[in-house]
Amino acid sequence: MVVSRPVFDDLQARLRSLARGDLPAAVALPSSRAERSAALRARIIDAAKPEFAAKGYDGASVRAIAAAAGIEQGHLGYHFKTKRALWEATVDVVFADFPETIGKVLPRTYEDARTVIRAMLQSYAGYCIACPEHARIVFNEASAGGERLEWLVDRHIRKRIAVLEPIFKAARDRGAVAATSFEAFFVSFLATFGLTYGVRSFHAAIFGPPGADPEQVAPIAIEDLIALFVK
Repeated sequence: MVVSRPVFDDLQARLRSLARGDLPAAVALPSSRAERSAALRARIIDAAKPEFAAKGYDGASVRAIAAAAGIEQGHLGYHFKTKRALWEATVDVVFADFPETIGKVLPRTYEDARTVIRAMLQSYAGYCIACPEHARIVFNEASAGGERLEWLVDRHIRKRIAVLEPIFKAARDRGAVAATSFEAFFVSFLATFGLTYGVRSFHAAIFGPPGADPEQVAPIAIEDLIALFVK
């Protein structure tokens, strides 16, 4: 049975609300077979995100994902026939909340360009904080290279590059960003915000006390990072 993306997304949101205690169980629990199936699929993906993010594709354990989701490994196979299918579904969910780039109207003035680029960087920083798994998955696949990385780029990144590049060039022409290439700008802000907010252990290891919990080490302020890119 195929469940539409809106139904799947709604169920995932309801499960998260239930876990936080926002909804009474009698209201939040799915009732139909299709809803129960989609709810379990969402639970599996929620369990898969930290596993793939922390260990990479090859290191991730399907058995561990099933255990974290509270099901038998065989039941996981009913929803995802292969590890690759589960990885792809997980990446799709992780990137579903990726901030859409900042509109199609090119900035005409320095102030407009500055405002647009700042808004884009603030939005991406918020996404890195809310969904750090995306940065870890991208870094893992970038290190490994190969067909999975190509799939991820073609499916989730290239279309955003196509929108952002002319906006960056317009901002550069108006002096709102450094006079550098789009490639340098794009890779730099992905790495900067991804490492800072997506891989908190990196920052904690450098600037925190030995053995510090990354969540207890204050991250760099978003405005301080934006200042690296916006003039």
